[in-house]
Amino acid sequence: VDVDLAKSCADLPEDDEELRKKLWLKIARHVVQEEKDVKKAMNCLSSCNLLKIEDILPFFPDFVTIDHFKEAICNSLEEYNQHIEELKQEMEEATESAKRIREDIQEMRNKYGVVESQEKCATCDFPLLNRPFYLFLCGHMFHYDCLLQEVTPHLSAYKQNKLEELQKKLAATTQTTKSRHRPREEDTVSLGKGQGSREQIKSDIDDIIACECVYCGELMIKSIDKPFIDPQKFDQEMSSWL
Repeated sequence: VDVDLAKSCADLPEDDEELRKKLWLKIARHVVQEEKDVKKAMNCLSSCNLLKIEDILPFFPDFVTIDHFKEAICNSLEEYNQHIEELKQEMEEATESAKRIREDIQEMRNKYGVVESQEKCATCDFPLLNRPFYLFLCGHMFHYDCLLQEVTPHLSAYKQNKLEELQKKLAATTQTTKSRHRPREEDTVSLGKGQGSREQIKSDIDDIIACECVYCGELMIKSIDKPFIDPQKFDQEMSSWL
């Protein structure tokens, strides 16, 4: 068997490390068990960085002395120590990163914004305080209905359907709450549960339409290459200008 030719063939599948390792293991097995050449087997380790000393040790007979593997074992231990140090460094960096994230979260919880009476909605330019509104960290402010109108066209079909379903549920819970002017004692518990459910629905709606500012977030970036006029409505828009 031409071992040198086998080595060159073993390196051919460059994109498949698992296959390369299997081929090199077969070469090492042949060198150890057929040629009984320990030095050549050690050369296989230096020729292929995928092989470790522990991969080829099972191929050697029990009577082989450790002197033959001393250098390879020392190199392997050094590599393991280096890998352990790298893992320790990564763990320290991850711990520090987690600490910074916790600090950022705590800082975000303490942030607040001031809305003046003359503030206006960024979309409709009407006074902000006369309807429910959202205030984003970037400073943009939107009425709830204005933000909903801006965000909805950019949502996926799944999220649009989910949003519509949540709005129906919210309307139903609002109507139920209004109809209970004087709740009986037995209705108090169910009313409390309904209120909690209503808050959860509102939170789910917020997660969809207010997860980021529509003018500063990813939605605006994705809309850069979209035409101002919907291609399907282009002819209709053109005729309206004539």
